[in-house]
Amino acid sequence: MCAGGIADRVGGGQTGLNYEGDIRIFVLTEIELKLQLSPDSIPFLLRHPLLESLSASNPVTHKVYSIYYDTPDMHLRHSGLAFRLRRAGRQWFQTIKGGGSAAAGLHQRKESEVQVVKAQPDFTKIVDPSSARLFASTALREQLQPLFITDFHRTTRLLRFPDGSEAEFCLDRGKIVAGSRNIPVCEIELELRCGSIPVLFQFALDLLHSVPFRLESMSKAERGYALVTGSEPPPVKAVPVRLRAEMSANEAFGTIAWNCLSHLHGNEAGMLQGRDAEYLHQMRVGLRRLRSSVSLFSPIYSGIACRSLDHELKWLWEALSSARDWDVFVTEAVGPVSTHFLNLPGMAELKDRCGKRRQHYNREAQGAVESRRYTELMLKLSIFVCTASREESFFSEPRHSTGSKLKTPVREFAAPLLERRRRQSRRYGKRLASLSEPELHALRIVVKKHRYAAEFFAGVYPQKEAKRYIQALSGIQDMLGIMNDAANVRRLLDEVSLENDGEGLHEARGIILGWSASLAPRDKSQLMDAWVNFTEKKSFW
Repeated sequence: MCAGGIADRVGGGQTGLNYEGDIRIFVLTEIELKLQLSPDSIPFLLRHPLLESLSASNPVTHKVYSIYYDTPDMHLRHSGLAFRLRRAGRQWFQTIKGGGSAAAGLHQRKESEVQVVKAQPDFTKIVDPSSARLFASTALREQLQPLFITDFHRTTRLLRFPDGSEAEFCLDRGKIVAGSRNIPVCEIELELRCGSIPVLFQFALDLLHSVPFRLESMSKAERGYALVTGSEPPPVKAVPVRLRAEMSANEAFGTIAWNCLSHLHGNEAGMLQGRDAEYLHQMRVGLRRLRSSVSLFSPIYSGIACRSLDHELKWLWEALSSARDWDVFVTEAVGPVSTHFLNLPGMAELKDRCGKRRQHYNREAQGAVESRRYTELMLKLSIFVCTASREESFFSEPRHSTGSKLKTPVREFAAPLLERRRRQSRRYGKRLASLSEPELHALRIVVKKHRYAAEFFAGVYPQKEAKRYIQALSGIQDMLGIMNDAANVRRLLDEVSLENDGEGLHEARGIILGWSASLAPRDKSQLMDAWVNFTEKKSFW
């Protein structure tokens, strides 16, 4: 049996158990890995040798019925909370969940649960101080109403891993209902009881070889709200990395890499559904940030592990980049130009060809993200982030550290790195006006890496100075990005143009090339201004 519990493995949140009379009140941080699978896979899953070999209890199936409450304007949702009543047998439990994070299917949330007498909210049982203050509002209490329900059968068993870690395996099959609308639920939840987080990912990785699934980034509550509103979550943008000055280098890596994984995976569902090109764009940004973080910290970790991951990250990068290039080209070049030349022979055909190429690369990108190779990469990345220093340091207090580099204070680690990136950037400034197209592209990569490094470590330095410096870097990056998009126009047009194209297609192609070329002089001038602004900024480290 494990000594201790989840509270021993999680840092940064209030955990523990409270008691009130004969009724037990749970206040803890829940850690669980969510896997979405097809109902067709269930019969094989339940007979899977891996599941049988790790089971420490017999499977038990029971019905789970939950009612989720909120105000008409969804005040609780906007406050980052989910409030539900759940029936288990003849008993009802009131649960409040909130805070935490989700990345690569791993959800960390604060949870407070208490048994109540009947199927009605009991606000006297809310023990968490922040939640109690929120629910103290009489107006909020009066407006609370049922919004949606979850109704499913749950099959549970306890898993015990070779290292002594324990997790509850839950297979949920049912539906989420909001009025006349409903969506199916078929997922696995692996909730860590005690022990090491990486065992959850390793179990999923071993299972993936024979049972296909996807890592689920949304909770049932989030899916229920989406069903009620009829709208999906918007594209996820990068959020600031929250480092602390007392962190070591390995702790900083865990925090940074997990932030990047959350950014990447949070846009996956929207990208696969093709609702908005911004999901793909944000996935690529998240992936670029993740690759940058692995590169930054690779000197203190195994070179073999980093090279293996980088190979797979590069594969994903190429798939997403081609699709993104065509999104930008069609929406920001072909589209605007074609509206001014609607009657030009060949423009409509060129637009159609470009649109088909865009669809082709978007399908390829979606195929890559839907593949088992992608899910395997996400699991291996998660294991690497958790165990790179043999610590789950961004979830818990380190037990021990090995190697002086791992224990280097984050500011001591970051300062020479940032200075080196700054020198790399400034080398180009001496001949900025005469840089060729390939050299401008190389500068763009250097500036981008410097900006990401500055953003990652900004939290442990004076904020005003860091903000000014990063804004100056962003100004250069924006200009170089526009120039890079213009440089891509000829390359992408070559993919849709043939030697035997008619005169109309050649003319349409020439107009788009001319429009793109007309932007270059203006952007070069703006680039010079942005560079001068950057050179005037003092380093903040």
